[in-house]
Amino acid sequence: MTKESENVSIVAKVGSIQHGLELAIQTATAKEQLLPGMVNRSAERQRLELSPDEVDRLSAAILSSAGEVLNLDLDLPCGLGASEAEVQVNVQAILDDISLSMEQTTESISLAISEVVPSVLKEVAKGISNKLSECSVQHADELSRLHANRVKSVERLWGPALQRLEFLRHIVCEWGVNAQETRKGCFSQPSTAVALERLVARVYEVSGEIVVLATQGYADGALARWRTLHEICVVAMFLALRTDRCAAMYLLHHKVEELRLLLADRASGTSSVLAIHRDRYARELRRQCASLVAKFGAAYGGDYGWAAIELGRARVTFRDLEEHVGLETLRRGYQQANGAVHGGALATLTRISLGPLADHRPDMPPAYGCEVAASYTLASLTMLIAELCIGTESADLLAMNLVVQNCATEVRAIIDRSLERISKSSPRARMLMRKELLMAQKRKLHPKFRR
Repeated sequence: MTKESENVSIVAKVGSIQHGLELAIQTATAKEQLLPGMVNRSAERQRLELSPDEVDRLSAAILSSAGEVLNLDLDLPCGLGASEAEVQVNVQAILDDISLSMEQTTESISLAISEVVPSVLKEVAKGISNKLSECSVQHADELSRLHANRVKSVERLWGPALQRLEFLRHIVCEWGVNAQETRKGCFSQPSTAVALERLVARVYEVSGEIVVLATQGYADGALARWRTLHEICVVAMFLALRTDRCAAMYLLHHKVEELRLLLADRASGTSSVLAIHRDRYARELRRQCASLVAKFGAAYGGDYGWAAIELGRARVTFRDLEEHVGLETLRRGYQQANGAVHGGALATLTRISLGPLADHRPDMPPAYGCEVAASYTLASLTMLIAELCIGTESADLLAMNLVVQNCATEVRAIIDRSLERISKSSPRARMLMRKELLMAQKRKLHPKFRR
């Protein structure tokens, strides 16, 4: 054995230790300070007596190692062994021990964190909740104030029109009651009369929802509800034009729609919470639907199956019904309303309803959009009543139809006046007027601006 210093190259697994140090310790100085202590404790567990110089040399070799090669500058024999092979074994044992200790420490820390984090988060949430509670009243008052300003804008611009629309829907409801009692025109057929009575009642309810939403400034919500109103009116007008058998098929089609809901429950797994008698009801409903399909035809089991059988087609869409009754004139409004119902990007980026800070936006006049659903509702109600009056000989019903049409004309006039007032008083209009005044002054002061 030589006493001279000898460079010993050792193949050892040091990657996990370096990676662990990188994750746990961010600065090189901290690594140089902590690693010798880890090496010394590991050597003691291996019953090796290393001098401080040998500990420092092994630590430096670990930090500077490339891949899995350690270059140790040692005097053999040393505390790590008398030969290179013995040093190899002892160094690997120390590295394995350090790696195991680091893994155990990491697991302990992770376990401790997992136990502490929920309680810490609970305390943090409690603190946030207490802080929010302290200012919640003030925050709620501020939101209420913003919404009150929004409602005032709607009332100022659209209040009279919405009040007339509310009156109009009551007239439509009264017309439906009288038509049911008169039994004239399309109401003379029993199944058609029942279907139209229910549909007119829905028209009354949905129109009321539209008025309430528009009055509160929720223009998108009102437009979404008009989409439902439009579909109801299209179906009612279609039934009024067709046979009483078509209305009977329409009324019976609720079994097909209900069975579809039950099948959706089963597909989603929610049927497991249903009682046994509900399963028996589902089997009975399936039997009834099969009987209806056998009676009317295969197309009856689909969407608008009652209309498909009536028209002699394999499949009918809502667009087909819309065109059949001549309401394709409202197709653009229906597509716009679809945007308010679905999650498309257009509606997300170009909402027509007011936000709390809408009055501060220069490109949006106050309460803009609340007249959109109101205008479409007028069109739906007037077209529906006019269509249902065809074939009736009742002077009362015809007179009430004229009242509906005249009232709608008045509401449109009110909306037009409000729109004209908005166009002249909007921030954009005022900005354009100021720009025009500045250009006029420049023309007077500078000859090059003169025409």
